[in-house]
Amino acid sequence: MLLELRIKNFVIIEDLSMEFSDGMNVLTGETGAGKSILIDAISGILGEKMTTDMIRTGFEKATLEGVFDVSGLPEVAGLLNDAGIEYDDTLIMRRELYSSGKGRCFVNAVQVPLAKVREISQYLIDIHGQNEHQEIARISKHRDLLDSFGGFQDSVSEMRKIHEHLNSIREKLSSFEIDEREKLRRIEFNSFAIKEIEDAGLNISEEVELKNEANMLANAEKLFKSVSTASELLNGEGAVLQLLKKAEQNLSSASEFDNDISNILESVTESYFSLEDAAQFLRSYNERIDFSPERVNFIEERLSLISSLRKKYGNSIEEILEYADKARRELHAITSSDEEIERLKEDERRVVLQARDKALELSERRMSAASVLEKKVMSELTDLGMGGTLFKVSIKREISESGEVESEGKRYMLYPHGLDRIEFMIAANEGEDLKPLNKVASGGEMSRIMLAIKNVILSSDIVDTLIFDEVDAGVGGKTADVVGKKLKLLSAKRQVLLITHLPQIASMSDTHFYIQKAKSGERVTTAVKKLSRKDKVREIARMLAGETITELSLQHAEEMVRISENQTVRTSV
Repeated sequence: MLLELRIKNFVIIEDLSMEFSDGMNVLTGETGAGKSILIDAISGILGEKMTTDMIRTGFEKATLEGVFDVSGLPEVAGLLNDAGIEYDDTLIMRRELYSSGKGRCFVNAVQVPLAKVREISQYLIDIHGQNEHQEIARISKHRDLLDSFGGFQDSVSEMRKIHEHLNSIREKLSSFEIDEREKLRRIEFNSFAIKEIEDAGLNISEEVELKNEANMLANAEKLFKSVSTASELLNGEGAVLQLLKKAEQNLSSASEFDNDISNILESVTESYFSLEDAAQFLRSYNERIDFSPERVNFIEERLSLISSLRKKYGNSIEEILEYADKARRELHAITSSDEEIERLKEDERRVVLQARDKALELSERRMSAASVLEKKVMSELTDLGMGGTLFKVSIKREISESGEVESEGKRYMLYPHGLDRIEFMIAANEGEDLKPLNKVASGGEMSRIMLAIKNVILSSDIVDTLIFDEVDAGVGGKTADVVGKKLKLLSAKRQVLLITHLPQIASMSDTHFYIQKAKSGERVTTAVKKLSRKDKVREIARMLAGETITELSLQHAEEMVRISENQTVRTSV
């Protein structure tokens, strides 16, 4: 449920905050005051396309923020856990758009890609209006809606698992089933690669060690001379160590007469032993320096071999060894017995039959559910003033010679969801041909169709909030009253946000907002006022009578609100 909407520097809105309630939230006001801009802002939060001309003139950035209660949406919790985003029952989604064209999205203060925002948003709000993306008009949504209506989710889940199992079997088969010429080529190539790598006897740290040794050998003469000179200076005749030893002996004698000499003696002694260790290391180091040309040749040949293997099998010794492991696995798969292939083929035949039975059963159940859905939706449409409308659920299967499922002499393609391609079709007037739902021309008709379908399928719809932008377009009188009652019924189970121009519908609101233009300095901005009951009656009177509100229109408005309140009380009881 949408709890709060915050907008800064968006189109003509400077700084605005709205708090929504559950039930039916109605937005009314002057034409051009910015009602649809609020819907645009919500769409932006949900991940819809935004352009830089939506930033209020003179500002570098627009900020949109929505606060949602997601306590009843485990699907959202799963997505947040997968993304490593901390949450409680409240979700804050923020979107920033900069004049440079760049933008940023945040979920609970964690920056996320736009795709993640859209993934989460599908569980939060459906927007239905004349200029908005129609979630329910998407063909990809129709199968899910029918399956939800029929309660087929478990069957669809089982169908997906069978399809995944079938794909897994076929992937294993594909690793076996290659023609004999290719099979022999792969055996020869992999066998050669494995032998070449194994014969090389590589270890992971070898190349670095060889390069270090090669560098030392290349400079062996210079290195030997430098180390020898340093060793001689430390330990030769009359060198540092001999002089330091004499100094120690003299200081030792002197310390017998003056205790202050003892500290100096200790330092000299430590220096002597330290330098003696260094001299010993240098003697040992010189003994290890190898001038052997054979060793130099060995290292060069070894590095050349490693370089050759790197060109063939990987950029490092680790990758070369991994290549050998992969070649062994592939060689094992290729040379496995024909019995394994036959076993997989038998598994494939068995799972195809299992998939066929499940898919045909699911298809039959969908057809039965579609018939019921059609009747209920058309009944709702009659109540909504579209009595001549024909609503049809088209269920088709894709015929193909390579199809896995055979039935009544035809072969059909099998998909993770079964066999069926499902699409909602509409003929808005008698005598017209059925057309795809997303081809319906009238925005008002589309909104009412959405309302009818929502009322029928509501019990299985996971989206918490529904927004209707001018759902009353093209209706009036008794039909307007019916539309209002349908929306009111819908709002008992879902939060509803509604822009309307009809007083009959506005009178049924649980929360009423008035949208108007206001002055901010020298500029126009959109202002929103949450109406008290008294203000609500006055606004409905304005909607009835126009700008000149009469006593009669006030009485009429009061009566409409009172009737709506009484109906609400009776419904709740």
